[in-house]
Amino acid sequence: MRSYVLLMVFLVSSTFVNGQGSSTKAITGATLFDGANQTPLKESVIIIGGDRIKQVGRAKEIKIPNGAQVIEARGKFVIPGLADMHNHLDSDSIGITQHTEGFDTSLRRMLGWGFTLIFDPASRDLALFPELKRKSLTDTAFYPHYYAIGRTFGAKGGHGPASKYTPETVEEARAAVRDLKATKTDGVKIYYTDLIYVTTARRPMLKPEVMAAIIDEAHKQGLKVYVHSPVLKYAKEVLRAGADGLAHGILSDLIDDEFVVLMKKNRAVYVSTNAVFESVADITGWTRRAAASDGRGVIEKAIYDIGTSPELKRRWETKWNNIAYMRQRLPLLKANLRRVQAEGIPIVLGSDSAGAFAGLASQIELNLLVEAGLTPQQAIQSATINAARMVGREKDLGSIEPGKFADLLILNADPLKDIRNIQKIHRIMKSGVVYDPVQLLRKTR
Repeated sequence: MRSYVLLMVFLVSSTFVNGQGSSTKAITGATLFDGANQTPLKESVIIIGGDRIKQVGRAKEIKIPNGAQVIEARGKFVIPGLADMHNHLDSDSIGITQHTEGFDTSLRRMLGWGFTLIFDPASRDLALFPELKRKSLTDTAFYPHYYAIGRTFGAKGGHGPASKYTPETVEEARAAVRDLKATKTDGVKIYYTDLIYVTTARRPMLKPEVMAAIIDEAHKQGLKVYVHSPVLKYAKEVLRAGADGLAHGILSDLIDDEFVVLMKKNRAVYVSTNAVFESVADITGWTRRAAASDGRGVIEKAIYDIGTSPELKRRWETKWNNIAYMRQRLPLLKANLRRVQAEGIPIVLGSDSAGAFAGLASQIELNLLVEAGLTPQQAIQSATINAARMVGREKDLGSIEPGKFADLLILNADPLKDIRNIQKIHRIMKSGVVYDPVQLLRKTR
C-alpha cells in the first residue's frame, strides 16, 4: 500500500508542466480542434480553473488571469482527450498473454496513450468495477474517466463470460435487469450471436422474446442497451426490439436500407471494433502491426515474439476454426463503416482490445477508421464527442468548451494531416491535471 501511495505522489507531482500547484492554467498559442466546430482555431487560448474549462478563444480576445500556470503550446495542436468505448481492461481479447497486468497498469497505460474516457461493456471483476469508477472521479487519479457494465446477458453455453445472466424466460430476464440496475451499472450488454464468424460449432443464443424483454425492462429502468451482434440478421432483430447501440461493426453482410432505418429510428450508435476483427483474422500480422506502431517502446519485445510465433497461430486457429469466414469479410466491415458514416449514424471508437496492447490497440483503431474511409476529423469525432454522447456525458466530456472537464491532448503534429500524429503527444490533461505521457508509460513497462 505504501508503494502505491508513493507512486501516486510521484506521478501527480512530477507531471505538472510549469507553475506547480496553480489551480488556474492557460494553454496558449496552439491550433485548437475543439471537437464542436469544423474549423480549427489558430493562436488559441484555453483557460482552465480546477478541473473545468473556463474560457476558449483567440489570444486577442482572452486575458490570462494573474498567477495562472502558462503552458506555451505555440506550433502545437490541441484536441479533446480520446475515448475507447469498447475496452475490456481485465482481459486479453486476442490471447497473446494468459494473464492480465492488472487494472491499475491498464488504466495508466490507456491514459498514457491519450485516452481520458473508457467504457468497459463487460467487466469480469464484478466487485471491483464500482471501486474503479470511484477512483477515476478524483482529480488526481492517473486514470481515465471510467464507465462500465457489470454482469452481461447471454444464453447458457453461449458467448460471454461465465458470470453472465442466462435467463430462459421473460420473467427471469426482467428480474435480472432489475438486479443489474441495483449494482449502479452504466448500461446493459447482451450477447446475441452464434459466433459463426469464428467457429463452425454454432453457440446457443437467447430466445428472441427473452432478448426483447431484457431491452424493454432496461429502458423502463433508464438503462441503455448495447448488443454484441456482428451478424446482420441478428443485429436487425435487436434493433427492432429497441437496442441503443451495436457493440461491434457488421461483418457478415453489406448493411441494407432496413438496417439504416432501424439505426436512425433508435438513435443507435455503431461501435467500430475493427481492431479485434483484424487481430483475430490474422494474429501474426496484427502483432507485427502493433510492433511497428509502438514508437515509444512501451510493450516488451517478448510479447511481440509470442504474437508472431507459429505455435500461438496454430493454437489460435485450432480454437477458432472458422477464421477464414472473418478474413473474407473484412472488406465488408470497412464498406459498412463507410455507409454508416455517410448515412449520419454516429460511429463510436471501440477497439475491444486490452491486455498486452492496452492503449496501443486503441490508437491503431483510429488508424483503421481512416484506412476504412473516414477522414481524420471524423475518426477523432468518433473518439471524442460521439463517445461522450453514447453514455450521456456530452455536457461534461467530448469537446473543449467552457464548463466541460479539462480533458485534452497537446500534440506535436497536426492530426488532420495524418491521423498517426495523434501518437505524437506532448502533454495529456485529465480533469485539469497535466501529465507527461513518457512518464506515465514508463511506469507501465
